[in-house]
Amino acid sequence: MILILIIDLVVVASLIAASRRRLEDALPAFCFFIVLVPFESRLVIPGLFDVSTWRVALLTLIILYLVRREPASSCPIPLKNLMFLHIGWVLGSTLYSLSVVTSTKQLIAQVIEYYLLYSIFLRLISDVRTVYKIVYAMMIAMGVCCVFGLLEVYASWSILRIFPSSLWITYNGGVDPLYIEWGRGLRIRSTFPHPILFGVALAMCIPLALYLLSFWQRRWQRCVLWVIVVLMFWGVYRTSSRGPWIVVGLSCFLLFLMVNNRVRRYLSVIALLSTLVLIARPGVWDTIANLYQSSEDPTSPVGTSYLYRHALMDAITNAVAKDPGRAMFGYGLGTFRELGLDVGFLDTVQHSYTCDNGWAAFLYETGYGGLVIVGMLLLTPLLMTLRDYKRLPRPEKYFSGVLFISLAGFYFSLLSVAGYNWGQQGYMAWILISLAVVYPTIVLRDQHPAQSDGDSKSLDLKEEYGFYVA
Repeated sequence: MILILIIDLVVVASLIAASRRRLEDALPAFCFFIVLVPFESRLVIPGLFDVSTWRVALLTLIILYLVRREPASSCPIPLKNLMFLHIGWVLGSTLYSLSVVTSTKQLIAQVIEYYLLYSIFLRLISDVRTVYKIVYAMMIAMGVCCVFGLLEVYASWSILRIFPSSLWITYNGGVDPLYIEWGRGLRIRSTFPHPILFGVALAMCIPLALYLLSFWQRRWQRCVLWVIVVLMFWGVYRTSSRGPWIVVGLSCFLLFLMVNNRVRRYLSVIALLSTLVLIARPGVWDTIANLYQSSEDPTSPVGTSYLYRHALMDAITNAVAKDPGRAMFGYGLGTFRELGLDVGFLDTVQHSYTCDNGWAAFLYETGYGGLVIVGMLLLTPLLMTLRDYKRLPRPEKYFSGVLFISLAGFYFSLLSVAGYNWGQQGYMAWILISLAVVYPTIVLRDQHPAQSDGDSKSLDLKEEYGFYVA
């Protein structure tokens, strides 16, 4: 309890201190804490809701925004209509929910909070330097998370042990936050609820880190970024999660096709080093090959995990088809994890509380209507980044391309894990969506200052901040 209060006070004090000149300057610190701090950092109010450090950080930003009354963008907020439509649909789903209390809490947690974060970021970000500093802060946080992963592997100690054991998300008997699985051994999770969620976050961040390296100028910061990149690749391997491995491979392929020559050189060096590692340490390749071979073996835990996802999708489509109301509105947010679902699997029926498919979870909890709306809401900014990649000049277009790759990787990973409302990834995704929406507006404004309604900011970024845009 005391530790969590101290963490909350540090977060609040840091955000206030960072916002002394302008509130926009507090956004990188906010993103750092959102990525780094675990779900275990929360105060539980019985019968009501949890006061997590994530919520404390977001509430601090909102209060500062309302109190400071700083000049903010008055432009229309893209996606606003889809957000209101989704909120209205989820309200209907909540009223029709199997557990109205649970769905109401989830409505606040995975709908209202995400959309408030998005709105504040769009109102506050006015400088391309802030965009890059936000991404850099997220990379630093992921680097610290990888250091925690090193402690799990080489010291058999999890950072989550500093929190009260009653708050731990545990596996294999619930005696320790370390994740040890038969057939795969120790899988690192750092400050994330599950190894696959940590892998998803790493897969989202690797393209961003490589992009930053392509133009960052300060030598010590470049060294830090290189260390983080190496640690993130190592972390993805040590999560022993097939989905993140696939996402990283596809992301690197798209990076090579879409981004500048410097990033291509980095990818070539990484590919060469990876090949040398596989030759020098054949056990690494054996581990990867055995994991994928086991995916087709229904008698192994890895194989059952793979096959379960197919059975899960069939069970969910059958469940929503039982009732026209359920097909339309679903069973309510959060009800799968609380009430579970009977899943026919390997000639048996198992009552499962784990929905290892984020898109299937949207269908089960909010029906086909909710699935379509949230799909439109998430895919629209993805298409926007692709459009901006085509229309923006070089080199600004490359950042939109990297955002496209990171968001596409996250959406693809939802096919194998319910990572939208579990862990830090949902917040990370909406931070990237915010950057994807605001970035082209800032770039075009700075390139055409005569068309803006205010003084354009200098883009001489190298001297002051250690990076440049042109």
